[in-house]
Amino acid sequence: MKKEIKRIWSLILALTMTLTLLTGCGGGQKADTAGDSNQTPAEAENPSENETEEAKEKKAAFITMQSLSAPFMTLCHQSVEKLEEEGWTNTDYELSEASEIGDAIRSAAADGCSSIFVMLDDIAPMAIELSDELAENYPDLTVFCADAYTAQNTPNVVNIICDSWESSFMAGYVAAITTKKDQIGFIGCVDATVIHRFLYGFECGVKYAGLGQEVVVSYIGTAEDSLKGQEVAKAMITNNDIDTIFQAASLSGTGVIAECREQGIKCIGCDSWQGGEFGQDTVYWSALKSIQEAMYNCAVAAQNGTLEDLIGTGTGRYYYYDAAAGASLYAEEDLALLDEETQAKVKEVLAGVKDGSIDVYEGYDEYRFTGL
Repeated sequence: MKKEIKRIWSLILALTMTLTLLTGCGGGQKADTAGDSNQTPAEAENPSENETEEAKEKKAAFITMQSLSAPFMTLCHQSVEKLEEEGWTNTDYELSEASEIGDAIRSAAADGCSSIFVMLDDIAPMAIELSDELAENYPDLTVFCADAYTAQNTPNVVNIICDSWESSFMAGYVAAITTKKDQIGFIGCVDATVIHRFLYGFECGVKYAGLGQEVVVSYIGTAEDSLKGQEVAKAMITNNDIDTIFQAASLSGTGVIAECREQGIKCIGCDSWQGGEFGQDTVYWSALKSIQEAMYNCAVAAQNGTLEDLIGTGTGRYYYYDAAAGASLYAEEDLALLDEETQAKVKEVLAGVKDGSIDVYEGYDEYRFTGL
């Protein structure tokens, strides 16, 4: 009996020692590597490019001086939300002071982000100023200046340009062929270049329809006052014979939409599909600015090492996302509201915009984007 017990303990001890040799001190990881009979020592020390990309951490940051609840910021933020659905992590920086910009960019870089999105031209200059510092300390990082036109030509900074001109052109064309009036309204938040691109693109679309309508223009004076937006819309409707208004006014534009609904006036939304939020009975068309698609494309390309394939050939480093590159100019839900004949006309014009046979800048040559 004693001999039997001793034999059992000997077997247990031998088994324990074997397991220790196999798993102790990281032995399991070494065994896995050695177990790949097809991998040479050189390959083990120098992983392939694909393996390096797979190991690269998928982290992004979204830095803005505006409220994340603002319509355009909500649209842009869809890019990082889609990345999160695909396994990325994202950190939002909603800044209140310009003095915070540099610290936010440095913090995001130190956190291991491979892509940092800085929103608009109020943050872009600081990102460009820090580009050399970031390149030295974080060689795998790319900073994307979204919807920013600040000129730069640094290897780790890329402007993302998703222009509003083409979608505004399409909105103008649709407004012209669907209105029953000789006047069409346009209400912008402020009298500034960024809003002029909505207006002039819209006017070009109205003109292309060739029906002779006039575009009546008003500005609210702010992008953040829905009550004032409603007042400006009421005045426009009262003083003009119109049944359609195109609003490009951010938060103030929600007031324009509210007044249009109250008075039975058709409204055209901007940036995102606003018919879904405010109802297509009022917002029957939206001029989409598909910047969230462009931002997503850039982050994925940077992660995969294919970003240079997207960079523009003009001056500066930028990604220009237009209809020819796949940008959506309107929502299919809006197109479905139109009769078949009108749908066919819209599709024909869209095809011309994409292939360049329709010059959407006719009469506004100085507004063509040719680089930073």
